[in-house]
Amino acid sequence: MSLITVKTIYNRRRVDFKENPDALATIEIHVYQTNPRIRKYISTGISIPPNMWNVAAGNVSGKHPQAPHLNKILRDTMQGIEDFAYSQRATGKEMTEQMLNDHLNGIKTKYESFLDFFANEIDPTLKRGTRKEHIYTYNMLKEFRNEVLFAEVTYSFVQEFDRFMRFEKKLKLNTIYKHHQHINRFLKLAVRKDLYSEKNNPYNDFKRKKELSDRTSLTLDELKRIEDIETGTAYPELAQIKDMFLFSCYTGLRFSDVTTLERSHVLNSSEGLCIVKKMEKVPKPITLPLALLFDGKPLEIIKKYNGNPVFPKVTNQHANRLLKVIATIAKTPMRLTFHIARHTFGSMLADTTQNPYLIMDLMGHADIKTSMIYIHRSQERINRQLRGVKWF
Repeated sequence: MSLITVKTIYNRRRVDFKENPDALATIEIHVYQTNPRIRKYISTGISIPPNMWNVAAGNVSGKHPQAPHLNKILRDTMQGIEDFAYSQRATGKEMTEQMLNDHLNGIKTKYESFLDFFANEIDPTLKRGTRKEHIYTYNMLKEFRNEVLFAEVTYSFVQEFDRFMRFEKKLKLNTIYKHHQHINRFLKLAVRKDLYSEKNNPYNDFKRKKELSDRTSLTLDELKRIEDIETGTAYPELAQIKDMFLFSCYTGLRFSDVTTLERSHVLNSSEGLCIVKKMEKVPKPITLPLALLFDGKPLEIIKKYNGNPVFPKVTNQHANRLLKVIATIAKTPMRLTFHIARHTFGSMLADTTQNPYLIMDLMGHADIKTSMIYIHRSQERINRQLRGVKWF
């Protein structure tokens, strides 16, 4: 890699001061690089007489009344060029004359701003939830630092951002982990687009920490109390959310999968009605035989609804508000969510079958390790109960 030379040049055009003693000569900045070749003279717009130029120091002498101000302009301009050249080298690229011209003209090129790259590369074809997560990470970065150049995404930067999220924003460990995952994703995308060098990626060394998510689930007694709630006809919305929540408990479907369930996903089989559906986060479809799950309770629920989609449209926020009411009526201390419903399905499946492969198939896990979490937690519940047994 060739080094760049940036220095001041006075009176390059060789003004003859003997013929014109009152003439002024301009100060220019000379930028030189061998490969790729750059030899450029940049006008500073500053003109001074020869007796006010310090040849040894290469700046305006103290004789000039505005010497401090003019010298600051010269220093800032040269430093800006050197910093820009360094930022290109840090991304594995050499500065070209066109890139230098864009920089001098105030044009932010695609090679500079990681934040601009991040914003421009958020894929509008992604699912709404994924897109929102990427925007969340972008906004978090923007809040941490208003401008982030590729050259600034160093190990120290990532450490500082991690501390910002942990101590100032007080985010949970898994949320911080996701933000790091997203940043790494976009850095790798920049590598594929030949805008960044993989060897400069700080995530090659920075270790992200993740904790097992809290798979809180309902007990059989809590589930029974919710089943026994009488909503009557006065509160149809409450009855619908209760049904949708219980349906999630009985099938393990996420909120997004329940709300997008269509009639075409409900098929006849040798075991009666079953759901064949591609879940939001899983590439292959799952099959749920409704009559064989929880003694056919999900089948009883789905027969009550004839729309398409099967269940009435509702937002997650509104559903959560109604679930608070259900939790109060059922005297359940925990905050009910559809995540808890899904984990209830997995936990009860683990308790009754102890079969991780069945859990994997029914819940649509891509990795058996995820299914084993339910098995491990089920065993821990068994052990906890055994510790309290008085055998004699």
